[in-house]
Amino acid sequence: MVKNRKKGKPNWFRSSIKFRIIAVTGLVISVLMVLISTGALLQWRILILNQQQESAKSFVRSFSIPVTEILINAENRQHLGGELLETHIQNFLENVDGVRYISILNNNNLVIAHSNLSEYGMRVQDEAVTGILQARQTHTRIYRDGESWILEAFQPLQIGEKRWGSVLIGFDSSAVRTQISNSFFLLLILTLLAIIITLAILYFLINRILASLRDFVAEVDKIDLDRTGPTQLKPRSDEIGYLIEHFEKLKQRLQDSRQQLEQAQKQVFHAEKLASIGRLASGVAHEVNNPLNGLRFCVYGIQQDISNEAQTQEYLTLISEGLTQIETVVTKLLGYSRQRQKTDEPLNLQRHIQLVLDLLDYRIREKQIETEVVHQDPLPKLKADPGQIQEMLMNLMLNSLDAVSEGGKIRIETGTAGDSHFRISVWDNGCGITEEELSLIFEPFFTTKETGKGTGLGLSVTHGIVSAHGGEIRAESKPGAYTQFTITLPLNRHEDSDR
Repeated sequence: MVKNRKKGKPNWFRSSIKFRIIAVTGLVISVLMVLISTGALLQWRILILNQQQESAKSFVRSFSIPVTEILINAENRQHLGGELLETHIQNFLENVDGVRYISILNNNNLVIAHSNLSEYGMRVQDEAVTGILQARQTHTRIYRDGESWILEAFQPLQIGEKRWGSVLIGFDSSAVRTQISNSFFLLLILTLLAIIITLAILYFLINRILASLRDFVAEVDKIDLDRTGPTQLKPRSDEIGYLIEHFEKLKQRLQDSRQQLEQAQKQVFHAEKLASIGRLASGVAHEVNNPLNGLRFCVYGIQQDISNEAQTQEYLTLISEGLTQIETVVTKLLGYSRQRQKTDEPLNLQRHIQLVLDLLDYRIREKQIETEVVHQDPLPKLKADPGQIQEMLMNLMLNSLDAVSEGGKIRIETGTAGDSHFRISVWDNGCGITEEELSLIFEPFFTTKETGKGTGLGLSVTHGIVSAHGGEIRAESKPGAYTQFTITLPLNRHEDSDR
């Protein structure tokens, strides 16, 4: 497997879809919930402060009405206004909670009454206060006084164009601030809990989805086109079920394609085998014609002297031997040409090599070719398809017979290659193969022989047989010197040795 990894990113981030989904989704949910919670908290804070300010305005307006009456009466000299103002301030402080101070000012910003007696006669110098003392409407402001927060309400004392001064009432706003802070932390905790619960639910759902995908991948890994059973997965109505359904269809198409390919391979193998039989025809004809001529001579001799029992008995014996020889040749030829179902079973390789040499005996003798078979001792047993191994050997031997000239040499060697593989090599001292042609010799219909002397399928079929048995084939050659084909097959040892 080729791995292409960039530096700088941890492997778990790139390899875990679950982590990426949870991380990205969790981040988005967290940001959205924080924004929503913050917005809700700010809106609630504004509502609380507005409520407190309206309440403060109501209190300062209620307080200002009696103060205005007292100032009007004092102006008419009906009674002393200062004592009444102090009394009114004390009553208000006793009946209203949360009031920090009450200050009554004249038009010159001098304190004419105050909840704190030390403030009498003081002039207000605070610019933040003097800026609103000239206003004609009720105002509020919030400011910090040490560790406390003060909500200050301002109300002008006037009727029409007549103005007597203004009233300032300071309310303690620390409780409201504390309530807002507590609400903020409560909302933060609830937000974190909501995020954690959401991520937990998301984790559970993703785990279920990924578990289905893992089961699906495990089923894909166990796919065996030789088995036609359905996928062992529960039917689903979601996208995973859709994927499983189409996987079943794909597996069926693969099985159908494999069956068609195997059928096509069988036809190609059989066609090449028939072509090989055609190339063996002259040798087979010679092997049959020689006994037939002997049979004809024996029959003629018996007909000429029927009364000669000794000669008749001798000729009948020769006729029986000739018929046996013909039967042997025909049986070998029919056994090689017969199309069998592919099987894997222990075979005696030495026996099948000798069978191929027997079928090619006439061509070998005709070209006076020296053949040598070298077996490793002891010869291990190989589990394979006997018909295909025999066809593979026949193709390589025919290839060598076409390559060598009269008086040439062909050598077959067998032996182990390591502890788990078996090696078969066919060597000849024929014309050889060029380096350019070596890369093409296993291609279908590629041949270096003259037209009519080869189909170009022999080595291609051989390559297919070797691959079907889980092995490999390689070719080495030097033009004008030698060619060697080496086949390596998985080795299986068995007790049975005869086939």
